[in-house]
Amino acid sequence: MPAAKLGRINLLPKDSFEFSVLGKILKWSLTSGRVLVVLTEFVVILAFGSRFYFDKKLNDLNEVIDQQQAVVDSYADVEKRMRDILARQAIVEKYLNNNLALGNAIGLISRITPADISFNQITIDEMGFSLAGSSGSEGGLASLLLGVNNIPNVGGVNVGGIYFDQRQGVINFRINVTMNRTKT
Repeated sequence: MPAAKLGRINLLPKDSFEFSVLGKILKWSLTSGRVLVVLTEFVVILAFGSRFYFDKKLNDLNEVIDQQQAVVDSYADVEKRMRDILARQAIVEKYLNNNLALGNAIGLISRITPADISFNQITIDEMGFSLAGSSGSEGGLASLLLGVNNIPNVGGVNVGGIYFDQRQGVINFRINVTMNRTKT
């Protein structure tokens, strides 16, 4: 014979409050409230646990920042030296540009100089240049003056002095040339 099936026995009397709207809400809040409390505790435990994770991550990031700051600080001396070198380079560039202008002026003077002209002195400055020398003929001196007048950016030509040296048979001269300034 099969065992007798036991029925469910409820020793608490049924109350009408349990079936009222307020009772149902209260019963629901007690059963669901437990779930909400468990979920809230779970979220709090996750937040507490994640605090350790984020603290470690923050410390790692601070270490990386400190390392990179040390690298940047180590380059400060290199940067200072580089700035000094660049400042010196600007001075050297200016000097070289002036010397190139000097070289160009000397090259220009040598191109316009006839064969029978010899110079005793060539002076070049920012305002222009001066030529002092001797010429074997009047044509050579005229050719030199014409060539000087045809130089680009010539502001003026002043013949300082011309005289004939009878002992050597040459014409001595002094020419001052002023140049127009060009903006660079």
